[in-house]
Amino acid sequence: MNPDVERILTGIGSTALWTAVSILLVVIVVEVLNWRYRLLEEIFKENAVGAAIFAGSFVLGIFYTVAQIVTH
Repeated sequence: MNPDVERILTGIGSTALWTAVSILLVVIVVEVLNWRYRLLEEIFKENAVGAAIFAGSFVLGIFYTVAQIVTH
């Protein structure tokens, strides 16, 4: 197999793996926050902007951390 094609396929596989890990971590964190603080109820029923910013900061933090791990 051509080394360039192999390198591209390895990169795609690595990207898919780390994407799945990131999404799994986000789902776990959101579920824990929802279980502990009823986060989704606060966001959607009470229209709490602060709760939405709180949840969004966790999601962005997880994605940023995983991206830093992958790129270094």
